Amino acid sequence: MLAGSGTVGPDRRPVRTGQLTVFGPGDVITVAAGRHSDGPRADGHNQGLDILVLGGEPIGEPVAAYGPFVMNTRDELVQAFQDYQAGRLGSIPAEPHPGHDVL
Repeated sequence: MLAGSGTVGPDRRPVRTGQLTVFGPGDVITVAAGRHSDGPRADGHNQGLDILVLGGEPIGEPVAAYGPFVMNTRDELVQAFQDYQAGRLGSIPAEPHPGHDVL
């Protein structure tokens, strides 16, 4: 969940910013934005909700997350922060490379 709060799944489990939801096999993902504490907005809509949906096969490894980094262990998180602070994660060029059009 990138921003906002709401519910996920057929049982409408609550979820909020920063949380990860794992769905099992199936054909449908159900996500609903939460309501403001005082009910819907004047226009009848719910509050905003920003989500990122990714799919893939489970890898069966532990997940450790802090800030923008997601690794497997706390030690790997510490290393990622050290690499970032030392500038070892690379950079995004200001100009696109030939064959890499920017839309």
